[in-house]
Amino acid sequence: METVTLQNQVKKPIALRIIMVSFLLKVFIAFGLYYAISNGKLDIPNAKPDYILYTAGLYIINLIGMIVSALNGKLQLFRAIIIFDFIISIPAKAVIGFVMAVYSFGLTFHPKVKEFFESKRSI
Repeated sequence: METVTLQNQVKKPIALRIIMVSFLLKVFIAFGLYYAISNGKLDIPNAKPDYILYTAGLYIINLIGMIVSALNGKLQLFRAIIIFDFIISIPAKAVIGFVMAVYSFGLTFHPKVKEFFESKRSI
């Protein structure tokens, strides 16, 4: 008779949840700003609605890439997406995007986040 051992799945750490929720929040903020600026409800000098819309679209693509890389256990790709996210915030001068990318990148070095990615890779 064979014995089957089930591997204990590592739960998503709080630091990883914070990263994902903040990136999702960033998408909503970008679309909200686009809507407010393009309809004239908010006047920000030198704000270009087209840049904000393109940035929001790229934020969505980055969020999807982050989810896929987290599910596949690719920590280096996850970090590269965060760096790319910082870079795409430059044309829109998205200060919120800069701040969220910097602290999210820092959170990827948390030991529990590393453990989560390693457990996904070993499956």
